[in-house]
Amino acid sequence: MLSSLRQLKGSIFILALANGVIMTGFMMVLPLLPRYSSQLGFSAFQIGLLMASFFIGRVLFEFPVGLLSDYVGRRLIMWSSLFLSAVTTAAYAVTTTAAVMMILRLLSGVAASAFAVGSQAYINDRTPVNLRGLANGVNSSAINAGVVAGPLLAGFLSQAYSIRTPFWFAGALGAGCFALSLFIPASGNLTRGRRRLQLLKEAGIRRLLAPVFCLPAFSLSLVHFLQWMGIAIFLTMAPIITAEKLGWGTGLVAVALAAGGAVSAVSSPLLGQLADIRGRIHLMTAGLAIMGLESLFVLLHPGTAVTLVAFAAGGFGAPAYFNAFFSLIGDVTTEVQRGAVTGFVGSFGEWGSIIGSALMAPLLWRDFSSAAPLALDAGVFFIAMLFVIFFRAVLAQSLGRPGNAGRVKQTNHPIPRDNGPEI
Repeated sequence: MLSSLRQLKGSIFILALANGVIMTGFMMVLPLLPRYSSQLGFSAFQIGLLMASFFIGRVLFEFPVGLLSDYVGRRLIMWSSLFLSAVTTAAYAVTTTAAVMMILRLLSGVAASAFAVGSQAYINDRTPVNLRGLANGVNSSAINAGVVAGPLLAGFLSQAYSIRTPFWFAGALGAGCFALSLFIPASGNLTRGRRRLQLLKEAGIRRLLAPVFCLPAFSLSLVHFLQWMGIAIFLTMAPIITAEKLGWGTGLVAVALAAGGAVSAVSSPLLGQLADIRGRIHLMTAGLAIMGLESLFVLLHPGTAVTLVAFAAGGFGAPAYFNAFFSLIGDVTTEVQRGAVTGFVGSFGEWGSIIGSALMAPLLWRDFSSAAPLALDAGVFFIAMLFVIFFRAVLAQSLGRPGNAGRVKQTNHPIPRDNGPEI
């Protein structure tokens, strides 16, 4: 794997580091924001809106920003989103009114969605097909490392100094990411995007939206919707059922989730390379199956030790799916449509997480039992797995050339392309 890592462009590692730092800052803010808002005297309703506004920003702007990145270039989107993220995060520390904080939170969601779409499309732009899974794995590993590090830093800084300190620190991390992003070269899609824009002036909006309103894009979106719904239900109900059935406290739940995150961070590059060798569909299917089995083990709760092992083993599932899935998007799209498709599919996934955590989990828990949502959760993952198998040929179809099926399993020879200057 070391020889393959050496073939990746330096910009991929810069971007992975930036993603890891951003996730660290996000995870620092996330557990503190409700407590900070409560100290400011916000009502429970206002705190709920505050948390929801972030996801509203993601859902509403992920597709438009992705579409925009195809024409103005990935770097401009990433620069703007990193700057906005740093400013809004630091501004939490000096904001005292609910309305202003909700606006900041909404803008944070816009920034997060813009950077996620722009960086994901950029990675696929800059990486040849036979290394695409590995590149996504490196990026995923850095993100998972941030998931583990963020809460630890938040706890230390808020106790050692004040509850405002993590917001300042996270803002500084965002500013550091902005500085790093200035060294990233253009992906090469901008010139193509401008050329395509000239064609779109003649063809109109129909041609603009053609890549996302087609069966391959719909199939990708449906699978991603179900996968995110499954993750949302699991994260909502797993702490509840382990506390109810096994007597776990907050500390043990945190250890279990951190174990899964640590396994994901370590295994992600290897799983990404496996997607390059064995094929995207195989890894997506395996990842969904692992996450479904994790839900079943937590549902059956055979004991603390075995359940902890299930949480850790589940850490293989998410990166196996995500690395293969986003690499597949890169495989079946061209550079001038990749941002739009990535944003469109990502927005579908956000709706799945919202419906799973805010609707399916609480309704089933209220009307049946705490076990019912996790039973559904396992079913959702396995249904998504069946959809991947059923739509295999459709998922492998090129969105850029409808009717031409592309191979999902990759060869060892990259497809020649103009990827811009090396770094």
